[in-house]
Amino acid sequence: MTPSLSSLILLSPLLLYVLHALWRLIASDSVTAVLAVVSAYVVSAVFFRLYLPSLALVPVWLPLFYAYLWLGLAGALALLGCGEYRRSGVLLRGLSLNMGSYFLSQACLLAGMLLLNPLLAGRPLQALATLPPFVALTGYALYRTLLAISRPQQRTPWWGILFALLVPPLLLGWIAEILVPLFLRYL
Repeated sequence: MTPSLSSLILLSPLLLYVLHALWRLIASDSVTAVLAVVSAYVVSAVFFRLYLPSLALVPVWLPLFYAYLWLGLAGALALLGCGEYRRSGVLLRGLSLNMGSYFLSQACLLAGMLLLNPLLAGRPLQALATLPPFVALTGYALYRTLLAISRPQQRTPWWGILFALLVPPLLLGWIAEILVPLFLRYL
């Protein structure tokens, strides 16, 4: 396998992840969703600029490479802005079920990774930093799972949110434990 083909294979989940997020955003036709995504992109661009000040275009391309970070932040902003919390679950008022499930899944992915990182010896953050294609695939699978769970009630039940907080960090921590040493050894 040539290096360009392997790079294309590894970058295709990221490209599809960003395109899917933009498609969801356009299909939602919601000003709240657009404002959450744009605000989160600006915050992540400022963060990356402060973290890596010597590289000129870091605020432009690095948030796209780590799209699950700024989309998780956008999900957290949407939850703060229009989340409705009841005994039966969480609903994002003013957003379609698809967009609400998308924001909720990405916020839970990021929050679960950050919260369980100390318990899993730093492996979830290893996966966030070094395995973006696998994190993007996990984020998409989590979105589809939460959407399927939310359809019958038109809101996400609390057990679905607990699932979204616990399973991705465990899965990505396990993947990082296996793949990161292989990548460091052979790449």
